[in-house]
Amino acid sequence: METVEFKKLLFKTAFCVMACDGDIDDLEVQEMVKIEKNTSYFNDIDLSEELDKLVKRVEKDGKTLIKDLFKFLRHTKLDIVQELLLIEITIRMIHADNRVDENEVKFLNLLRSKLDVDDQIISDRFGSVPYLNISTFDNLEIDQKQQSFLSNIELPQIKDFKNLSIKSNK
Repeated sequence: METVEFKKLLFKTAFCVMACDGDIDDLEVQEMVKIEKNTSYFNDIDLSEELDKLVKRVEKDGKTLIKDLFKFLRHTKLDIVQELLLIEITIRMIHADNRVDENEVKFLNLLRSKLDVDDQIISDRFGSVPYLNISTFDNLEIDQKQQSFLSNIELPQIKDFKNLSIKSNK
């Protein structure tokens, strides 16, 4: 996958986990800014433009945004480093607001189910993450969990996005 395309995927993943608990906390936005400022994860992409696109998708049908993300991940071959970055960004966003929400945990585990990286590599990289299932599920079970997750989440309302902006400080 091209670098810029992957960075957009990484940003979309961060946005989806940030929104999947129904609340976009200022601390989560601050974490996105920290990531943008202190890493190269989002270099070469226009964060404001990407954010606008994602907000419009959520306004239209946010659940489809997340469903499409999972579908894309299921059918896209990423390398191990890219897969670990997706897990890292998700874990960082889960912890950004100092609370671990059930929907964020479900999101992480569904994301994990779409990746090929070996469980031992995840454990070596992140240590013990108590809410990360490192067990394998069959495809039917994954599909049922995903369908249940998507039917039960409540994404933030349009008004919650009015003051949302991510400005580059580099």
